[in-house]
Amino acid sequence: MKSPEFRLLWMAIILIASMIIGIAGGVLARIEGGNLAQVILAGAGGFVGMVTVSLMIAHFLTGA
Repeated sequence: MKSPEFRLLWMAIILIASMIIGIAGGVLARIEGGNLAQVILAGAGGFVGMVTVSLMIAHFLTGA
């Protein structure tokens, strides 16, 4: 995972997966009856959490 192209590919995968998690969190918050602020916070929390955990796992797996 040292080449820049490989890192860019993994970063794209991580961001796409995180967007899916964020959207799902926002949709679930909306279904629950949350207002706009609650929906945004739920989606953003899911996105940030997924990016953080995914980057930590990627860093661990590369042995860096």
